[in-house]
Amino acid sequence: MQVSPSRPRCRDLTFVVTLSAAVLLSAPLAGHAAEFPDKPITLVVPFGAGGITDLVARATGKALSEQLGQSIVVENRPGAGGNIAADFVRRARPDGYTLMFTTVGILAVNPHTDIKVNFDSAKDFTYISLVGSTPHLVVVGADVPANTLADLIKLAQRKPDSVSVGTAGVGSSPYQGMRVLQDAARIEFLHVPFKSGAESVTNVVSGQVNMTFEATPQVMPFVTSGKLRALAVANPRRLSTAPQVPSTAELGFPTLVSGSVAGLIGPAGLDPAIVKKLNAAVGTVTANPKFKATLVAQGTEPMASTPEQFRKLIEEENQRWSALLGAADKTK
Repeated sequence: MQVSPSRPRCRDLTFVVTLSAAVLLSAPLAGHAAEFPDKPITLVVPFGAGGITDLVARATGKALSEQLGQSIVVENRPGAGGNIAADFVRRARPDGYTLMFTTVGILAVNPHTDIKVNFDSAKDFTYISLVGSTPHLVVVGADVPANTLADLIKLAQRKPDSVSVGTAGVGSSPYQGMRVLQDAARIEFLHVPFKSGAESVTNVVSGQVNMTFEATPQVMPFVTSGKLRALAVANPRRLSTAPQVPSTAELGFPTLVSGSVAGLIGPAGLDPAIVKKLNAAVGTVTANPKFKATLVAQGTEPMASTPEQFRKLIEEENQRWSALLGAADKTK
């Protein structure tokens, strides 16, 4: 005798088929983070090639590529003090394949200047990890009549805007150093922005601008050859790579601390599993002796962090620079 299936059984079968289909459809999504990365990652650098940010970014990209087992392509997008790169990354797909090697200045200084900013550092990015900190030397051209930081300040005091400072643009680390020195010494410099720190150093060497703030490896060859003069290291203590150069703290300017603190960010909405994997990779890389030696040779101290620590640093720096710069910065 033939028995027809009952209606409840058909409903159960339909439910099972629907559930199975849903599981099959969701399976690739659930496994996406575990498979990351399965294609090359683009690492956006906000300044031109040859500067300290670019050099450290490339060293970091190479080390992360080896750690993650996937290619990392460095892409320079200079301009507007890093805002062009930040806006590009902000609008990128949040899948972990477009990241940015950013400086704290881009996220915490630029919003308080009068240049156009198309991002909200608190909402538009996913913070992954800090990578390193690079103290700066205060250097002047060989033809500048200043042998000490005090000489330089007196020179600037005689006439506002008479001393020109080359930087990688508003929001860059050298720009931050210039602003802190102006505030501490009550002087006014003439700001001359370039696309990279390397370009600003070249222009100081050629005599087109008077001074800049830059990392030791970028300027010490010129200091040694007599083309530049190092007046101070903008740091609480002297550097082992330039022990003969006095610190700004010992010269009476403890607040004059200039350097590049850099880290890794992505667009808002990155999968927490991807963030965790990238953060762990940065932690492993920065603890590697070979990578440490590479960064130290570039005047940079490796410093990994949690995403929360990175975000908190940006919040604190935003508050500090808001107080220093006010509602707008008319210095370009």
